[in-house]
Amino acid sequence: MTSCHVGSFPARITIPLVLAVYSPGGTDYDPERFIVARSPRGEIVGLLQCRWHWPDNPGAPVKFRVFAHQLPVQVPSAGVYTIGIYESRDATETAHHFPLPVFKANPFAVPASPSSAM
Repeated sequence: MTSCHVGSFPARITIPLVLAVYSPGGTDYDPERFIVARSPRGEIVGLLQCRWHWPDNPGAPVKFRVFAHQLPVQVPSAGVYTIGIYESRDATETAHHFPLPVFKANPFAVPASPSSAM
């Protein structure tokens, strides 16, 4: 997903994610990561905690795992949101974050009045 269009604001969207992780054998037996969506103002608007038990693969120098998740996100207004992978829920710095522009589907549409719906 490279951008998102919604009918109106505020909106609730669900973002499909694939999380692929790897680590050297002999480390990270019970990792925990947080996928965090932030608004253009830096507010947390979606959060997913990922935790798993990760045994070594005998004879393999590395181990890897792939997860498919759905991230629910509250979108109060248009703008460029970010999705990042963090070591803790409150972390603000990561080398792994991605922009997600959110737009109104038709910004020039006039909202229907209640009387015209009849």
